[in-house]
Amino acid sequence: MPSSTSPSGSPASLARRAAALLRGGVPSRRVFGLLAQEEGEEPGAAVGAAAVPDGAVREAGDIARRIEAGESSSEALAAGDGPGWRVLAAAWALAETSGAPLAPALDRIAAALRGLEELQERREVLLAGPRATVRLVTALPPLALVLGGLLGFDPVPVLLGPLGIALLAVGGLLLAAGWAWARALQRRVSEADRVAGLELDLAAIALGGGAAPEEAMRRVVDAADRVGAEWVVLDRFRRGETLAGAVETARASGIPLAPLLAEEAEACRARDRAELEREAERLGIRVLIPLGVCVLPSFVVIGVLPVLIAMLGGL
Repeated sequence: MPSSTSPSGSPASLARRAAALLRGGVPSRRVFGLLAQEEGEEPGAAVGAAAVPDGAVREAGDIARRIEAGESSSEALAAGDGPGWRVLAAAWALAETSGAPLAPALDRIAAALRGLEELQERREVLLAGPRATVRLVTALPPLALVLGGLLGFDPVPVLLGPLGIALLAVGGLLLAAGWAWARALQRRVSEADRVAGLELDLAAIALGGGAAPEEAMRRVVDAADRVGAEWVVLDRFRRGETLAGAVETARASGIPLAPLLAEEAEACRARDRAELEREAERLGIRVLIPLGVCVLPSFVVIGVLPVLIAMLGGL
């Protein structure tokens, strides 16, 4: 059963580390080059508050090379492998164009992305048991054949005959079908991974540069469209949707808009995270279906029936 882990280069980890370097006075175009140089340090060693995993260090090196080749920082980030990098690119572009502080913007997006990474880690824990069971069952057929031989019932002649070849073919097909089925279940859930409320976070970043609400919304749409940030739901900017409602509430009550957007973004993520967690728990049960329907029968066909046939032939 294949793993569904996320890419080793984590945009959340890199964003947190980049924010620490920016607060230390490092120019924005030098940040990724410095992060890439940390590859030679001991594990866990870093300047500042958070160390960067090896995968994120390698990704930082790729981003630094793109910047050296003439791309902007947001363009280099958008070329990363996964939607999280394009959200980070949109936040970076918004901070630069609106004049908002870059480090807090990166911290905001890193916190949002980290919630999804925690969910993916929880899903890996839920799937650890079924994966171990599949590996165990896959290893049982050869052990059963060896045990049958030790007991004096050699299954090799059976396997070399027409019936044995048919059993191997059927068992192999069942095992392959079980793996493909489990993979499809995991892929369907992982493709639904998302981070909700990012359009609200990006709007708060744009407001941090002093833009009026309407101008901030326009900048968010432009930045998300330019970098292809697929997790930013542009329909939310329409009249009557969440963003417009937050603007109207802030105007009517006289409260600052940016904190209201941040609170609404957290509420959106909490609701979405609850649904994703339920899907992860269901997946931990659903992956047992291919085990019972395909993998276990393949063990019986490949590992048990040849020994049983050899035993009956010997009698």
